[in-house]
Amino acid sequence: MRILIAAALAATMPLAPATAATCWKQTAVEAAQIRDFEMMLMVSALRCRATGHDFLASYNRFIREKRETLTQVNDELREHFRSIAGPVGALGAYDNYVTGLANIYGAGADGLACRDLQSITEAANALPPSRSALLELADAAAIGPHLSGARCDIVTAMAGKARKTGESASDAPLRVAVRGPAE
Repeated sequence: MRILIAAALAATMPLAPATAATCWKQTAVEAAQIRDFEMMLMVSALRCRATGHDFLASYNRFIREKRETLTQVNDELREHFRSIAGPVGALGAYDNYVTGLANIYGAGADGLACRDLQSITEAANALPPSRSALLELADAAAIGPHLSGARCDIVTAMAGKARKTGESASDAPLRVAVRGPAE
């Protein structure tokens, strides 16, 4: 009987708090944007080798010089997936996410030719090895993160709107200004 009551109570709870636990916080969004940017460069460096724009050595330099920041970003992403998939499912969720990114860029980066990607890699090498510098370059290159769920700021806005109107968060129409993928 207790299980039935608990299930009934869970079914009547608003959607936003549960969704908020699985949404992307700003730190994870930024980490995803940098990881997305790095994955685009990696896949492109491998794909472009045969086109006369071989910048694999330049990409490898980028990885060596920015390793500390890139490792921090990966740790933040792993923590994000641990928070939504638990300790057992985190590695699989992270691996699926990274594989999905690689597949996105396997056919090329939208609107960017190999020579463009080579220039972006060279620009990345000229930057200091900081998170903010990589985010700035990813923004300038119009590389937004590919997220596997909603951003927390959007989920929170939906929940706030639902509280003001008396609607449940799941019934509230989405009436928030959604920022572009690079923000």
